[in-house]
Amino acid sequence: MNTDKYILNFTIGLLMGDGSYQINHWKKKYIQYRIIIKLKYHSSNIIMLQELRDYFKIGTIVVSEKYVLWAINDKKQVLYFVNLILSKWIFRISEKQYLKALKMRYGILNNISYSEYHYNEYNNCWNFDIPRKLIIDSFCEEYKVWLSGFIEAEGCYCVRKNGNMSFSIAQTNNELCIKSIKEYFDLPNKLRKRKLEGGKELFIIETYNKKSLLKIIEYQNGYNLRGQKQESFELFKISFNKRNKCHV
Repeated sequence: MNTDKYILNFTIGLLMGDGSYQINHWKKKYIQYRIIIKLKYHSSNIIMLQELRDYFKIGTIVVSEKYVLWAINDKKQVLYFVNLILSKWIFRISEKQYLKALKMRYGILNNISYSEYHYNEYNNCWNFDIPRKLIIDSFCEEYKVWLSGFIEAEGCYCVRKNGNMSFSIAQTNNELCIKSIKEYFDLPNKLRKRKLEGGKELFIIETYNKKSLLKIIEYQNGYNLRGQKQESFELFKISFNKRNKCHV
């Protein structure tokens, strides 16, 4: 896979985990479009988002004491980025986000008013052809790169005080996404569901299984993380090697 496709698919995974597609309004007169990725404050996360901003040449980086934010606010830049995202099948793993991106593109291209957008939302008048095939067969290279970006956002490598080790990953209102990860790593663990406020559901997969952790580590060695999660993974791998007297 060439560099362009690799970085784009990684970014789509990161965006799906820690990003948002915002269609806002100003005094119910003008529509405002915004795409953001928001991570907790850490030097590695700042560097990663700066590198992505510089690579795509869009958006701005905002740093505070608690978080770092990559924000794309310019309408032309939003349209450019949305078109890139919609060109990749893997984004369809989240139908909700795919639909939001379609709305953004339609709104910008047609310069719709707030009243038109509100009418379409309230009456569910959007008429988009959303592909039904959400995951390509046999987990192609695009999926593997997307997954590294999604793990950067939502994955957790944990080493507890008693030495027990686990990998977990979760997503709100997207069972399909977590199921695909369970299937990709062939995890023996059950997918758990937790009820949240507002009727939302959190889907979680977690494994302590040694063979599963080894498989995940071997995958991650080939598909590197880019921010703080890479540091977390390296510490996890060191602990795994010591505990199991191996080198992976």
